[in-house]
Amino acid sequence: MAAITLHRWALLGLIVANAIWGSTFVVAQDVTNPAHPGSLAPMRYIMVRFGLAVGLMLLVWGGRLRRLSFQTLIHGLWLGVFLGLGYVLQAQGLAWSGSPSKAAFITGSSVLLVPLFGAWFGKQRPTAANLLGLGVAFIGFTLLCFPDEASRGWRWSDAVSFGCTVPFAVHIVLMERYAGQSDVDSLNIVQLGVSVLVAVAGWLAVAGWVQLALPLPDVLTPELRPLSMTAYQVGELLYLVMFGTILCYRLQTWAQRHVSATQTALTLTLEPVFASLIAFLAGVERLGSRELLGGLLTIAGVVISEVLAVTKKT
Repeated sequence: MAAITLHRWALLGLIVANAIWGSTFVVAQDVTNPAHPGSLAPMRYIMVRFGLAVGLMLLVWGGRLRRLSFQTLIHGLWLGVFLGLGYVLQAQGLAWSGSPSKAAFITGSSVLLVPLFGAWFGKQRPTAANLLGLGVAFIGFTLLCFPDEASRGWRWSDAVSFGCTVPFAVHIVLMERYAGQSDVDSLNIVQLGVSVLVAVAGWLAVAGWVQLALPLPDVLTPELRPLSMTAYQVGELLYLVMFGTILCYRLQTWAQRHVSATQTALTLTLEPVFASLIAFLAGVERLGSRELLGGLLTIAGVVISEVLAVTKKT
């Protein structure tokens, strides 16, 4: 009975984390929006957000790093690389598109790739339900990437956002494998610290490109603007650090000790639902019929992939 209760607490923790993550899409869009004065460019945003989180975590749990094992260091390194890549791509797409709901729906489709990468890392092969769900979600993603009727071109910002689904899916699979083998806080400090280094490497690449007097794409020029934030944006950033980063990743790392990657993936379908609801209530945006259909198909694909696969086993 204790194990069942612990499992339910873990699922509740994941649901809470997804509710908070859903809200972060609205907040992060405001912090990274190039049209807003003092906004943070995507790579700088990751550097500042995760850098502050790591600094605060070191103040509270830094002593645990004295017992940091080589295994935890390697695990955190791999997790941090994929987490950093995922967030840089997600933040870039969100800053370009300015649509928290679409960014959340696209990010949520990363769970469809979990069975595929699970097979790649030696787990079971994807089922027919997994593949069917992937197909349905791809149709939804295609609808999300098309703008209004006046233009038939792709929204490349959404396509960039879709790039984050691969590293996020790998992160979920690896977290299931590593979470039970390491101290929660030590692992989180390492993985978030490595994520900062990933963003720093990207920013240095942009700065180096400019130093070579090579033309820089307009979408990357905000990375080199002087750093300036309003007091309100600082408050938003602190929310992202305290709740969207430190609290949520503690919940996820602990929960995945007791919940499988597949069950974790299924709870992640709630993230875009929370994001859309919060964006609507905050008056930030309202999805059109095509985008709403695309988002619903994305969620339907995840449900088909995960629920039918579980039902078939039982």
